[in-house]
Amino acid sequence: MDYYSQRKFLYHFKNVRWAKGRHETYLCYVVKRRDSATSFSLDFGHLRNKNGCHVELLFLRYISDWDLDPGRCYRVTWFTSWSPCYDCARHVADFLRGYPNLSLRIFTARLYFCEDRKAEPEGLRRLHRAGVQIAIMTFKAPV
Repeated sequence: MDYYSQRKFLYHFKNVRWAKGRHETYLCYVVKRRDSATSFSLDFGHLRNKNGCHVELLFLRYISDWDLDPGRCYRVTWFTSWSPCYDCARHVADFLRGYPNLSLRIFTARLYFCEDRKAEPEGLRRLHRAGVQIAIMTFKAPV
């Protein structure tokens, strides 16, 4: 993966009311394995939409190639520039049903809404029912 500059990060992850020009979704991730009271970082990185494929689906394809041990617990944390659309939320919830030993936290910069303003909130509720912790990121500038 290429280097992700601070300037690019701040541009895409800034929580603004009108996110003009921000048509891509970026996803930074951390994958940890929990062993009793300790956890070990297994991987971290970032992805963005490619060729019309939403970034959430790219991550699911990526982690599907892993040989996750069903006897161990894994925690995935996403930091996204946009919250998932309804279809991606559905795919993520379905994916998590197949991996009860994997938990997901999503911190997002902005909520995504399409023309059907009822679909995206329902997708987020579906993720919540699947056990996903979802929160809006806040930005604190260094002092």
